[in-house]
Amino acid sequence: MRRKPIPRPTAKAPLSETSQNIQSLPELAPKKKKRLVQMQLDLVGELRKKCRVCGMEYIPSNSEDVVLHRKFHAMNVGGVDFTKAFVERIKQNQVWAGGDGSFIAAVGRKDTLAFRNKASEVLKVVNTELAAVTIPDEALWSQLHSSISSKAVAHGEKPQPSAKGHSACSTSDRFKAYLYIHGQKCVGACLAERIQEAYTVVDQDDASEHTGRVPVPAEFHGASISISRVAEPAILGISRIWTSNLHRKMGIATTLLDSARSDFLYGMTIEKTMVAFSQPTGSGGELARKWFGRRAGWCVYID
Repeated sequence: MRRKPIPRPTAKAPLSETSQNIQSLPELAPKKKKRLVQMQLDLVGELRKKCRVCGMEYIPSNSEDVVLHRKFHAMNVGGVDFTKAFVERIKQNQVWAGGDGSFIAAVGRKDTLAFRNKASEVLKVVNTELAAVTIPDEALWSQLHSSISSKAVAHGEKPQPSAKGHSACSTSDRFKAYLYIHGQKCVGACLAERIQEAYTVVDQDDASEHTGRVPVPAEFHGASISISRVAEPAILGISRIWTSNLHRKMGIATTLLDSARSDFLYGMTIEKTMVAFSQPTGSGGELARKWFGRRAGWCVYID
C-alpha cells in the first residue's frame, strides 16, 4: 500500500534575511539643506566706480579694491611716499634745489635699479591720472641714436651735414625722469624724451590763412588745438608732467620743465623753441601756454 503524501503549505512571501531577534535601526532624519546667502547684489549696472580726484577705477563692494584705491588716492593727492634713507641716496642725482629743502632729482638709464624702479612707481601714478599708456621698462631705459647734431639743435641751429654729406650721429638716453621731492614725498614728476621733430601750434582763428598749414583736429583729451603740417627740428619732448593735487599752483611744473631743458643734454641748456609737448591735456595745454608765454607758436610732437 502506498502512503498518501501529506500536503504542505507553500510560502506566500520570501523569507527575510533580517533576523527577528535584532532590533531594527531607527530611520535617519533627512539632512537640512544649507541656506545660501547672497553676498553681493547684481543690479545689472556698473559695479566699477571711477574716482574723480585720482582717476582710479575700483569696485566699492570689494574690500581689496577699496584698500588699493585708498592707497593710490593718498599718493595722487599728497604725493608718493619715499623713505628717509632713499631720499638721502637719490639726493646725489640732484639737478635743482629749493629754499625749503625740496629738490629735483634726475633718473636715467645708467642709474641703479632701485632709482629706476622708484621712478617707474611714480610714473604709474602719473599714467593713471593722465590716462596715458604705460611705457615698458625696456623702452623707458633705452638708448636712442640720432642723426641730428644735439649741440646744433639745442641752440636752435639747423643740422649741418658732415664732409660725406650726412649729419653727425649721436647717442643719448631716450628718456629721463625728473622727480620733485619735498620732505619724504615725490610731489611732482616730468618724463622727458629725446625727439627728432615737432609741429608748431597755430592759432585757430587764423590757422586756415597759413600757407601749407591746416587745422588738425586734436585727439588731445578735449584740448582742441591746430598744428602745422610741416615738421620742424626738435630735441626735447615732454612726455608726461604731473603735480600732486595738494601741491598745484606752486610753480612745481614750470620748475620741472626748466630743470629738464637745462639737464637733459650734458653741459648745455636747450632753447625753448626746441622743446615740444606730447598731446597735451586741457591743463597741459594751459601749462604750455604759460611756460612758453604765448597762446600759439609752441610745439607738440606725436609719440
